[in-house]
Amino acid sequence: MRFLVPDDPVFLGMFIGIEQPLLHNLYYFYRNDLSEGQELLIRTAYDKWGEIQQCFPSQLQWQALVPAARGQESREDYALHDSRGRKLTSLYSVDVPAGHLHTLRACHTMLARAEQGTGRLTEVLGELAEETQVPCLVDTFGRVLDVMEFRAPPGLLEAVGREARTGRAPALTLDAAQEAAYQDFCGRVVYALSAGDGFTYASHRALYS
Repeated sequence: MRFLVPDDPVFLGMFIGIEQPLLHNLYYFYRNDLSEGQELLIRTAYDKWGEIQQCFPSQLQWQALVPAARGQESREDYALHDSRGRKLTSLYSVDVPAGHLHTLRACHTMLARAEQGTGRLTEVLGELAEETQVPCLVDTFGRVLDVMEFRAPPGLLEAVGREARTGRAPALTLDAAQEAAYQDFCGRVVYALSAGDGFTYASHRALYS
């Protein structure tokens, strides 16, 4: 499955911020508190999250907070411009097995239900929120997954994937149709990550204007 990832510090920060405080802590510090099925799903999701990180191109290995992408050739970055020549936030085509995202969605669904229920997993999530001082870890997990599950416009996905793989630091200029698709897609990304906060949406949306 191919999806588009923006070179966006908000998205990348949220993506990287899920692993340690949520998936890592659940697996390494609370697995004895979980049922066999819960432990298996969290462990599998944790593995798949790391594998998706490794699929990101080197340009998105943000501030060296994640290891260099496995199997990705080193290359210069590319520049993305709108039809009037203005520079845009770059997008990158990432290819991952669809099963990885299905596993992560199943894990998120389990955690989201636990937050609204009772039981040891519910208690564990409350303890994690208190320890990390991040009360919305599961919600952030879901929003990041929403972005990765978006169906990218086929023409935009093909153009970005083709140009970004050339290794020649190309300058890709979008035509009018691609630019409209870009603005629609990026608007959905920002909306998904903004958690309904108008100021957050407006300030984040400016990255794509």
